[in-house]
Amino acid sequence: MKKLSALALAFLLAACSTPNQKPNSAGTPITSASASPTKSDLKIAPDVALTDLATGSSLKFADIPKPVVVTFWASWCTTCREEFGLWRDQALAKNVIGINVQDARASSKLKTDAYNLMKENGTAFPSYIDSAEVLTSHLGIVGLPVTIVVASDGSIVARHDGVMTKQAMLRFIAMTKD
Repeated sequence: MKKLSALALAFLLAACSTPNQKPNSAGTPITSASASPTKSDLKIAPDVALTDLATGSSLKFADIPKPVVVTFWASWCTTCREEFGLWRDQALAKNVIGINVQDARASSKLKTDAYNLMKENGTAFPSYIDSAEVLTSHLGIVGLPVTIVVASDGSIVARHDGVMTKQAMLRFIAMTKD
């Protein structure tokens, strides 16, 4: 039973980490990547269908005003929860959207948990569900959280894998000022 519990814990930690992250002595993933611009030839797929986590209404990624900072998160991801303090600040949350990963696909309870987590934390940005995980797959997102900056033309001008600091988030938000 102990081996099974240890294996389950290792799996959960790996699910929230990325290739750029190494666990610290407490097992919490820490990032070695910087939050600096990383120009990419990759573009967001504009026809990706999203669902508003709060209202259930549908829209396409193309309908979201850009440039925009996009943070990929999940309710079960402990490292994602570390960022929630940033998202209470209206100034930080301006030009930011969230993409919830796997919660809605896993179960309606997790979808409700994700919505409640945002509400309880006073999250100021809207969050959407990519239920088919088209964006997650297209961007090669393996672990969470991941934050990107999408330019007006849909190109990705910056990416950060791991927990963002307030200073890093301010730099990302500054990139949305065309």
